[in-house]
Amino acid sequence: MEESSKLLESIVSSIIGRDGVKLIKLLEDGVPRTVEEIAFQTGIRMSDIRKALYTLSKLALASTIREYSGGQYGVYQYKWILHKERVDGFINQEKRKILKRLRERMEFEESNQFYVCENDGDHRYTFDEAMDVNFKCKKCGAILKPIDNSRLRGILEKVIEEIERSI
Repeated sequence: MEESSKLLESIVSSIIGRDGVKLIKLLEDGVPRTVEEIAFQTGIRMSDIRKALYTLSKLALASTIREYSGGQYGVYQYKWILHKERVDGFINQEKRKILKRLRERMEFEESNQFYVCENDGDHRYTFDEAMDVNFKCKKCGAILKPIDNSRLRGILEKVIEEIERSI
């Protein structure tokens, strides 16, 4: 579970930011907490906490528990919990999305011939795009030269294989 915690922190950091990581570290102990308790313990603004928790909730990584606080007026408190048991499933789901996009990119790379300007090499043109501009660069008018994308295809292939093994 140590690896899952680090992956979760990395994901939360990229989605929510550093405050999200503080939030995750606090909730990792499994103790349900109110937004006010989280704010007191982390020093994060309550509005930022709510925003982060709602984002985690949409990802099914956090949810609320309604607790009756008792007393004469019967007040309910909403406490947040982190679902660490869902982290591995979430990560695999994200890997599948990435894998799908990588396969689509690989198919695009395999099914197209590409051309590039011999002067700047900034923009890659597909064969159809190159035909539309008579195999001349839009910027400088230089002749477009065919390029070999086998290196990129090789890298894509390796990344796809790594992700497939990890799922």
